[in-house]
Amino acid sequence: MFQEKTNEKEWETWMDNLIIKDAIQKENIPFYQYSEFENVKLIGRNVCEAIFKTSQKTVALKCVSLNDEATLDNLINEIKKHRKLEIHDSILKLNGITKQENTKNLMIVFEYANNGSLRQYLKSNFRKLDWNAKLNLAKQIANILMYLHSNDIIYGRLNSENILIHNGNIKLNVFGITKIISNSLKFLTNNLGPMQYMYMDPQYLELFNITGKKSSDIFGLGIILWEISSGNPPFEMESSSNIDLLNNIAKGKRETEISGTPHKYKEIYTDCWKHNGNSRPDIFQVIKNLSEIIISDARIEFETPQSQPYNVSDVKLENLNMENEEPKIKPDLPFDVTTEVNGFISDLIEFFISISKNQFRTAQPIMIKNYFSERKKNPVEIFYEMIRHPSYYWFTSLIGFFYQHGIGTVTDNQMAFKFFNSTANKIIDTPSFNSSSSLYNINIEISAVSLANMYLYGLGVEKNTNKAFQIYSKVADEGSLVALNNMAHCYYSGFGVEKNQEKAIELYLKAAEKGYILAQSNAGSCYQNGTGIEKDETKGFQYYMKSARAGNISSMCKVGYCYENAIGVGKDIKEAFKWYLKAAEKEHEISQYNVGIYYKNGYGINIDQVKAFEWYKKSAENDYDKGQYMLGKCFYEGFGTKKDTIKAIYWLNKANENGDTNAIKLLEEIIM
Repeated sequence: MFQEKTNEKEWETWMDNLIIKDAIQKENIPFYQYSEFENVKLIGRNVCEAIFKTSQKTVALKCVSLNDEATLDNLINEIKKHRKLEIHDSILKLNGITKQENTKNLMIVFEYANNGSLRQYLKSNFRKLDWNAKLNLAKQIANILMYLHSNDIIYGRLNSENILIHNGNIKLNVFGITKIISNSLKFLTNNLGPMQYMYMDPQYLELFNITGKKSSDIFGLGIILWEISSGNPPFEMESSSNIDLLNNIAKGKRETEISGTPHKYKEIYTDCWKHNGNSRPDIFQVIKNLSEIIISDARIEFETPQSQPYNVSDVKLENLNMENEEPKIKPDLPFDVTTEVNGFISDLIEFFISISKNQFRTAQPIMIKNYFSERKKNPVEIFYEMIRHPSYYWFTSLIGFFYQHGIGTVTDNQMAFKFFNSTANKIIDTPSFNSSSSLYNINIEISAVSLANMYLYGLGVEKNTNKAFQIYSKVADEGSLVALNNMAHCYYSGFGVEKNQEKAIELYLKAAEKGYILAQSNAGSCYQNGTGIEKDETKGFQYYMKSARAGNISSMCKVGYCYENAIGVGKDIKEAFKWYLKAAEKEHEISQYNVGIYYKNGYGINIDQVKAFEWYKKSAENDYDKGQYMLGKCFYEGFGTKKDTIKAIYWLNKANENGDTNAIKLLEEIIM
């Protein structure tokens, strides 16, 4: 019986393949066997890189699932439309179709763009691009858009991810651009994507209407031209939520101009992104204006003497050779802090050192971003100042941290690794670290521990838990309590060393007794759960309290949890709320959610729907899935705020993406 079912399934698969192959070949579309490709590897969502065996040519394979929404007929029609466009050299070529084995997935075979997207290209090459090269990119993009508009085709989603680069030349991916989604709810149930790529006409943002006009493409082109001048995606470090930023763009929010930009070029992109679509130039006028820009050595057309805007994503590390440039060890910051920028950097470094010592890794990027937001400082500008600062080698750990978490620049773990490594080698290769509190030594300590973290989790380097443990052990031997705590974590979980939870609690207690507050929190967890030591909830609570009083926000939340659930202490809802609120005010996302729950239900405090909503919003914006779900629910029900179905869908989508299982059920209820 089993054999019969197997044969029947194989027969159906064979027939499906025959029907697909026959239908495709009738339209003279080349069909390749999947076995004709080798070295297939995923390079993006639903996109693979592969080698065509016969020619040894690299191609791109885009996966398309045949279902009710994307039938074979629709796919063939899209390919036929694409063929009419690809006569232009700047259109990405479509070579044919293949079919993955044992699946219903077809894969479209595209020309391979060896420099990746425009976004990636700018990230990797920006410092090499003079204004003639940037202007050439701008003209190529404008020319291909003119080709589309001349054929009455609206692209509709022009952004630096859809623009590809091959050998330094533009290749636009136009496959499927004729599809139009008119249902705004359907549009919003899809992932809106990173805000820096939502190049949407503000006139349509106001109505959530994406049918589009040529003027909408012009708006997107203006954003692209700005990105070419800056090397960075627009609104990259915007602290507000995507939905708030959409509203702000609709109200006229735009990126600031980059110094060193030709005056005429700036006029072109600002004309392109005018709020009123009727006031924008058409593509022919844009091309005419671009052609009139002349880049001269005298820089007559530039608004500042600076020949190039800054870029921080392609830093050359030759200058990071610490052996060639040994700084003197001083107890204070080694640079003049009389200017506003240097003064801010000085304060920022002190804050960074504090949270590196006193807060868990997950809390640190949130706290740094809020530090900028509260002081109304632009992290891009500050990061640039740190990179070019003559004493940058004193705070390579902070620069690496910015790269690792995408603060002021694009996230780049490899660059983060290089900065951590450049300084960490001082202690790893030649023991020179001591426990004195000079900035130089602290920078070495944080860099070394951060480098070990990169090895532990495989960030920017191949994962190597043995190497991570060795670095922690080395730095701990030199007197670092941070490294000692992380070394205990390795014993606790068996990372790079045989699992030994008794040894873990021994090291946690050793660091805790020396006043290290993260170790105090970890020791509290061991006592509370009886891990590696006899269970003692009272001692667990006492260690949490000691850590919380010293300023650790995670421990503040744990103290609140103990009071709420009578763990190691008598139950006291008011005390629970007090400690949750302390942590929430310091941007602890779980505590912010808990405070929202307390205000919603009146636990230890009067019911206040508005405050509940406000705390859910803070939690959601700090990327906590349960906070995102509750915020979406508040918008849907009008709880503590004005009812807004669009915002409800947005936040429920975010919650669903982050793993909240309740979000999809409520989404289905809203849409149905």
